[in-house]
Amino acid sequence: MDPKAVGLLTKERVCVLAVSLADGSPHAAEMHYSEQVAPVKLFIQTYHTVKVRALEERGGAGKAAVVLNLAESEMKSLQMRGEVRIITAEDELQRIYSVHYKKHPTAEKYKDSETVFLEFTPTWWRYSDFTTDPETVIESA
Repeated sequence: MDPKAVGLLTKERVCVLAVSLADGSPHAAEMHYSEQVAPVKLFIQTYHTVKVRALEERGGAGKAAVVLNLAESEMKSLQMRGEVRIITAEDELQRIYSVHYKKHPTAEKYKDSETVFLEFTPTWWRYSDFTTDPETVIESA
């Protein structure tokens, strides 16, 4: 991923995650995320929400889209499409806890037996910066 896109990814804390439900209708929610840079992955702490149930109905994984930086004043964004999955392996969860709670230390107090972590892996992304002239648009292949 381009360094400008990675810079925005590591700076921001909130994204919109969209998945499709069993009936095909879209579902989007604003979520806190943490990230791994190489390779890029986003980690999202949640619980048994409609998005988690939709993934469970598909065997724990599915397609998703993520958008981050919704601040109109900044005029930069990162849009991504990719795969999302529910993390169940204890060794993966332990690694994700250390990443996620470093970025969001107060989120750890909400971790309990109902906590679910999702991992989003982008397969396509586009970074846009409309503060430059001409605007900067960088897209994956």
